[in-house]
Amino acid sequence: MSTAVHSAQRSIPARHDPIAAYAFAFAFVSSAALVFSIFVAHACLAIAFVLLLFSKTPVRVPPAAWPVAGFMALTLASAAASDNPAAAWPQIKKFYVFAALPLVFSLFPRWDQTRRLIEAWFVCALGATLLSIGQFIQKAAAARAAGVSFYEAYVGERITGFFSHWMTFSEVGLLVFLVLASYLLFSNSARRYGWGVWFGCGLVIGFALVLSYTRSVWLALLVAGGYLVWHWNRRLLLAVPALLLLLGVLSPGAVQRRLASMASPDANSNRLIMWQTGGSMIKAHPWLGVGPERVGPRFAEFMPSRFASMDELPPAYYNHLHNVYIHYSAERGIPAMLMLLWLLAKVVLDHQRALSRLGRGPGDEKFLLRAVIAATLGVAVVGCFDLTLGDSEILGFYLTLIALGYGAVERVHRAVDAGVPIA
Repeated sequence: MSTAVHSAQRSIPARHDPIAAYAFAFAFVSSAALVFSIFVAHACLAIAFVLLLFSKTPVRVPPAAWPVAGFMALTLASAAASDNPAAAWPQIKKFYVFAALPLVFSLFPRWDQTRRLIEAWFVCALGATLLSIGQFIQKAAAARAAGVSFYEAYVGERITGFFSHWMTFSEVGLLVFLVLASYLLFSNSARRYGWGVWFGCGLVIGFALVLSYTRSVWLALLVAGGYLVWHWNRRLLLAVPALLLLLGVLSPGAVQRRLASMASPDANSNRLIMWQTGGSMIKAHPWLGVGPERVGPRFAEFMPSRFASMDELPPAYYNHLHNVYIHYSAERGIPAMLMLLWLLAKVVLDHQRALSRLGRGPGDEKFLLRAVIAATLGVAVVGCFDLTLGDSEILGFYLTLIALGYGAVERVHRAVDAGVPIA
């Protein structure tokens, strides 16, 4: 890291505050545990936040807190207007996860703290992906022993790592992989602290993402990974079409079948029905939606008229709409969905402004700023096909990452405003 950033960090007042030290320790464990245990993550989050409140460290919120606050307020309004306000409690209870935003922003002001947490994510994700590869081998062996099609048996019961669902595993894995890719491409610290080790870690995590058979994650990886490559060496993007073609030809038949299903109307008919149903909900309740947790119970009321009952629908999970933008518009109203879009856009713009103040070449702050933008692009793309940030693990990880990113934004602006150029 440049001397300017070190200088900016030293300008932060240091106090002997043992309570803040304990708060930091629990916040660190909470943030790292997002990759392997939601119970540990949430338990430590509560302890860390209480300790922060009793410490001498002021509670600070990044600029992204404004759209988050708007989203929370509109959720409460939607719940109040719902036909069953009590049903909203699980979503209101989930507000707890948003505490990660001020907690991490307040307790991780320095780059060395951030680096240790990010590398802890890499290690924990490696453990999760090694477990998932073992799960994949076990499932393949079970399908072979039963004499059934591996693809048919696997698509409905994929690898989950330490999580309960494959979507959670693959989406958290996507975010970790993008952070790791940015770390390898842009960070000076990666070159000093075991680049080869982290590269090997990235290969394992990337391999597990392929084995996840999660099409939306593959597409998000292509978009967000393309963003990172564009800013590292854009000429390499010329080789992407040929590389994708080669991978498609050389991939096992099950992977090719999964890729082909992206364009198959039959394979995606259930999502089209969900999106049509969501559109009807939005038309009927544009401002506050049908209410938190009411999409599933009221699905039959708004589904296409060509179906007489839910029993006629293609097999699928119909309690959410498999598109975060349609779902939140239908569930909580268009204004709530706009708060989500404001959050994503603000994160990208704030981090891009900080990047514009940096010079050429790699840098630790540059890595983190690029990682947050790439992760936001990943979240935005996956959100077109899944609820994404409706999952506590994914939401918690993303909030923690952008809190770290806003720490980098603050350090960059502080250093540049002090008149010292940074790389």
